[in-house]
Amino acid sequence: MNQAYEQLNAVLDPNKVARWELDAVKAEADRGEALDIYLLRGDKAPTFHEAQLKLGKNPVSSSANLGSVAWLAEGISIEDSQDQLRYELRQLPSPMSARQEVKTSEKRQRLSSRIEKFHSTGQAFLKGLEIDGAFIPQDDPAFCVQEDQEKEDGEFWEDDDTVLEAPDEEVQELASELMSIWMPSSIGAAKLMEIGLHDLLKEEMELRIGQANDCLDQLRTDLGSKAMLYRQNFRTANSTREGTRTKKEIQKVVVRINKHVRSYQRARKAILRLDLNDSIGEKFKEIQPEDLAVSKEVTEENRFGQGVSKMAWFWMVDGEQNLLNGDSGGLMEECE
Repeated sequence: MNQAYEQLNAVLDPNKVARWELDAVKAEADRGEALDIYLLRGDKAPTFHEAQLKLGKNPVSSSANLGSVAWLAEGISIEDSQDQLRYELRQLPSPMSARQEVKTSEKRQRLSSRIEKFHSTGQAFLKGLEIDGAFIPQDDPAFCVQEDQEKEDGEFWEDDDTVLEAPDEEVQELASELMSIWMPSSIGAAKLMEIGLHDLLKEEMELRIGQANDCLDQLRTDLGSKAMLYRQNFRTANSTREGTRTKKEIQKVVVRINKHVRSYQRARKAILRLDLNDSIGEKFKEIQPEDLAVSKEVTEENRFGQGVSKMAWFWMVDGEQNLLNGDSGGLMEECE
């Protein structure tokens, strides 16, 4: 690997290489947005907010319902809030303290109110359609690991010393973080087309694609951060203090990565339900736990067998491209 690196450097502009090296040192020190220098330049896939703005300015048809895009965006936001609350609840001890029970009840009631308002507003867009059956959101256990290591922080439940009174009883029978969210994707493409809800189908599809693109972009960024932290952990293995701090930072990154994957899974399931021809769903493949592992090239620079190592599929898609194709504007395109 070192020989190949030297051969590559030999044909590059020395001034450019020197600038890259300075940028790399700065990125490792500052982290955060400084790590954006490692993002490959090229055609960026449309984000969720870009899709929402586009649909707001240019409706999918002249008959599209006013306010439907904002309603769909609120539904996706509620799903994210449900996921966040489920995550927070997994950090709590069993049994909970009185304060934790009060705060949990308050969070659930606020979320329940949002869901009730969302469903009430949705009746106008869904033409009064009753959605048969209910489903309970399920988080893939494979992407909830290492969260228990965050419990000691208690950051979600610390508050001021204001005394709060617990409500007499729960407002809802089913906890709000487990309530079904009635979206067009809950109905399915065939039924939507049958009852004439073509516009809603197209609108949610574009928003879900933007959601999936955002998740993949954030996932790649945090996986890069995770790789850098692993490399730093190996370099500072002789320093107990630095090693412990790095491991805690890695744990926080892993929590973010799992959150991105869970959001991506929700977007992907919706896309598959809305995709009539399975053409769009082919791009958004399933993410496996092994796809999130740190490449051994990060910790073992001269490892045998590097030539046959394979990258996870989400490193090879961007925009409308799905291959590492420099001629067609893919991720192998020149970064400068």
